[in-house]
Amino acid sequence: MLNDRYSRHGLINWFSQDRVQNARFVVAGAGAIGNEVIKNLALLGTGHIAIHDFDRIERHNLTRSVLFREDDVGQHKAEVAARRACELDPAVRATAVPGDFWKTLSFEALGRADCVIGCVDNFEARIRLNRLCRLAGTNLIDVAIDTRRASVEVFPFATVADCACYECTLPAGVYTRIAERYSCAGLRRRGLVERLIPTTILTSSAAGALAVSSAMRVLHAPQEMQSAHRILTDTMGATTTMAPLARSEMCPGCADLMPEVRVVPTDPVIGRASLREASCGQDVCLRLSDAVISGGNCTACGHELNAGGPPRLLLARDQDDSLARCPKCGGDMTFVAGDQFTAGELEERFLGQRLPARFAVVDHDETSLVLDFAACQFPAARSSEG
Repeated sequence: MLNDRYSRHGLINWFSQDRVQNARFVVAGAGAIGNEVIKNLALLGTGHIAIHDFDRIERHNLTRSVLFREDDVGQHKAEVAARRACELDPAVRATAVPGDFWKTLSFEALGRADCVIGCVDNFEARIRLNRLCRLAGTNLIDVAIDTRRASVEVFPFATVADCACYECTLPAGVYTRIAERYSCAGLRRRGLVERLIPTTILTSSAAGALAVSSAMRVLHAPQEMQSAHRILTDTMGATTTMAPLARSEMCPGCADLMPEVRVVPTDPVIGRASLREASCGQDVCLRLSDAVISGGNCTACGHELNAGGPPRLLLARDQDDSLARCPKCGGDMTFVAGDQFTAGELEERFLGQRLPARFAVVDHDETSLVLDFAACQFPAARSSEG
């Protein structure tokens, strides 16, 4: 017999409370949109919600975040959102994962999820989330807002593996904007001020409702999901349009993937059997998830990046442009950076080092193997069960 709490849900002919209570959702981003999505999932009685966000609550968040209070300022968004979700429905299990989802969201967790709802606020994060979901074969719903419009894009990767991905329709200008964050070698530019888009609770609440409605459709009627699509709502003009999203043969996110994709937990230490065997040979190309710096020297005095020590690989995005100044003479450093290496090349120069990338993709016999270097390194989530 249905719990009285959900009795009205039981009157809806397409809605299965059991299905919702057994569902697992991942929400990436607990800001304005994330608050609305988490609130909606909690009130529907969703079984498990994993909330990923690295940020802390600031006072200006309070006008757009239904789950946050004045006393919450300074606390982790993920932790407060998880706690409030359980206050809305004690039967909900909400898990807070403070941190960058690129470092905290495992392929294993993605494989267990029914759907990921992306509520992040920049293109780089959206691209990263898209690539994780595409490789894991997990449904993705991307949500975005501006001053008056709400956009929801649905990618049914679990049922239509060859559907368009988020990057298939991205214009080249997006990658240009992302590149502005970094130097030619991939170093983060210090002092770069990001352009902020002001929003109100009106667009975020509309976006959250559309996103969770789409998530319920993915959950209850996956057979209806034949292609990726975008829903665009103008909250001031009261108009909504829906359009299919076409796959691009030139897409940087999915065009190079083989028909089958398989994730393989892999020891990231160069030279160990796990990496060598997974690489399928010394001459096979490994496409890394992240650019790495493999060398560098000063154009003025010739000082080398790894002077006095063995060659080492550095994750480019973890370095800032202060590295571009020579520590010996103050001249300009130039770097060798890339995201493609052969296993033989790595063993020859960096034997015994850990590959600093999140994963690598290797093609073998019509299969794209995803070498998951981070499988055993994810932090424990913090549950806020009621």
